[in-house]
Amino acid sequence: MKETRPTVSVVMVAYRQQELIGRAIKGVVRQNGPFDVELIVVDDCSPDDTYERACEWQRRYPGVIKVFRNSRNVGLRQNYLRALQRCTGKYLAMCDADDYWCDRTKLRRQVGYMESHPECAITFHRVVNHFAGTGIKSLSNGGQKSDTTLADLSRGNYITNCSVMYRRELVRMSELEKWFSLDVWPDYPTHMLYARHGSIKYFPRPMAVYRQGGKGAWTAAGEKARLQKALTVREYLLDEFGDRSEAQEGLRFAMDNIRRAMQDIDSGMRLTAHKPLLKHLLTACRKAVSLFVPLPRP
Repeated sequence: MKETRPTVSVVMVAYRQQELIGRAIKGVVRQNGPFDVELIVVDDCSPDDTYERACEWQRRYPGVIKVFRNSRNVGLRQNYLRALQRCTGKYLAMCDADDYWCDRTKLRRQVGYMESHPECAITFHRVVNHFAGTGIKSLSNGGQKSDTTLADLSRGNYITNCSVMYRRELVRMSELEKWFSLDVWPDYPTHMLYARHGSIKYFPRPMAVYRQGGKGAWTAAGEKARLQKALTVREYLLDEFGDRSEAQEGLRFAMDNIRRAMQDIDSGMRLTAHKPLLKHLLTACRKAVSLFVPLPRP
């Protein structure tokens, strides 16, 4: 008997997330859409019990969850690629093992819109940013437009990975493999590759929690390194989108802004001693407010 392919494939990559992966999986299996979902979990040879925790969930939901484990650690980009290669659904969604979905209607809303709007290549939504190192919480995408295009996205990445849904077959696996082989983080290029084929829809409803770890101090050198990575990925994208003038214009606009920010850092090195204090005061105010707001449950 021929198997029916799932409507949605959910990619979940994991490494050393034994304490968090259960919450991430729970947010997926509790989705209430009237369609089949497959959850592809790929553990990157974790030294803890991440794989075993995922297998426990697989035994509870054998028709939904598929768990794989790399025989050796291959790194985040290649782990993502291995998960993507196993997906079979019409639509593709992402949820890393340290993030989670907090709205049971998330997939139903996104699939429903994309089914009725075949011109739509990407949907995404607002998320709760959770800075685990400080306890601060905030909402993403303030002032975000509901309907955008490749031209908008080329000017800056406003899509959080755990919120995105793609129309999977618009982009060939060979195209993704190219970007996952480069020394850049491929989430923004992946958004761009799909946006090449259709429109982008935003839902203002917060339906996921995006966990950001660490509480490292701001440094000029660290910020400049981050900006250099952002510049490098856009240099690659300029070559990729040489046939799309609107993307070229937006990418060059973004690159000019990045270069100016790097110049500001270079010219303002002697002023950076004031930045940690200001950053600390702003962080303290945000933390004081957000600590009263509980995180949503999966």
